[in-house]
Amino acid sequence: MPSSSTTDDRHYNVVVLELEDVVPRRDPKRPNLLVARTLKSAEDFATDLRNSRSKRHKWAHGRVLRIRHDLSSQEPLLQDDAKTQQTAISAELKRKGYTVNRDGRVWRTYVVNLNDPKQTEIGAGHVYVGETSLPVEERLQQHLTGARNNKGPLFSRVVRNHGTTLNRQLMAGKAYMTQKQAKKAERRLAERLRNAGFLVEGGH
Repeated sequence: MPSSSTTDDRHYNVVVLELEDVVPRRDPKRPNLLVARTLKSAEDFATDLRNSRSKRHKWAHGRVLRIRHDLSSQEPLLQDDAKTQQTAISAELKRKGYTVNRDGRVWRTYVVNLNDPKQTEIGAGHVYVGETSLPVEERLQQHLTGARNNKGPLFSRVVRNHGTTLNRQLMAGKAYMTQKQAKKAERRLAERLRNAGFLVEGGH
């Protein structure tokens, strides 16, 4: 009786290709990359994309500049291990500022002025501190309009009720390559503002 097992015992390569700028670079010094799993060699995989022969990654067809052996795993791996390796390589390259698989997100901290008539002891000012991968103006509108998605509210209640404008004088404008970095920066900014005498909401 034939086995019903669906175990994939083939070995995959995790390939990193440098591309023309498919989307704007997250860091001007770091190029666009494609990180992919394939049963082919890196050379054959790159050739297929250059010649638009691949059914996958059509957005990268004709855009391959070179194979980045220096950024990829050189050892063929079983499927699950290759998936894990692909995820790890992608995350590390994003952390370093590369634009991976068209993910152009960067994160920034932002500060919103609050006007709550019940707060009379506001010191240097009453503000909300947050972080976002959206344009900061769009993030403010999510708060002010009470935006939601299928997971729930996308707004802070205090900003929804009392937010007015962005306080750009208190915003550094620096871009962070991961949300983890942005959250740390958010906490540092909130603490600096508290130490400067502001009444601060958010800043988690």
